[in-house]
Amino acid sequence: GIYEEDCLFADPFASFRGKQRFKQNLANLGLFVSDSECRLLSLEADDSDPNKSIQSRVMVKLQLKLPWKPVLAWPWGVRYEVNEATGLISAHIESWEIDAGQGVAQVFRPGPATGIAKSKPPSS
Repeated sequence: GIYEEDCLFADPFASFRGKQRFKQNLANLGLFVSDSECRLLSLEADDSDPNKSIQSRVMVKLQLKLPWKPVLAWPWGVRYEVNEATGLISAHIESWEIDAGQGVAQVFRPGPATGIAKSKPPSS
């Protein structure tokens, strides 16, 4: 794997250590999500950082398994800190480019009935 066993995982609401717990959290998230889409916006290494960090920025869309099918969508950043000794990620720190109130409001807005990917017009 790419993560250390005791890697720090953090987002704006919680933080914990351990890649097994991270895997379990992702599995649990799947219980609430019916459709998703993710697009890489940027990926940069910061060689001046003593933690050898890598910063990604991704547009994430998650359609929830609720009758009105709301879509949560916002740019999401992750800073990865790499342990030079092991070459593995020692910290995975998320940031979200949305105000908490705006994120909660998205839960109450109806989404596309056909799902995220299916609601886009075909490209020519």
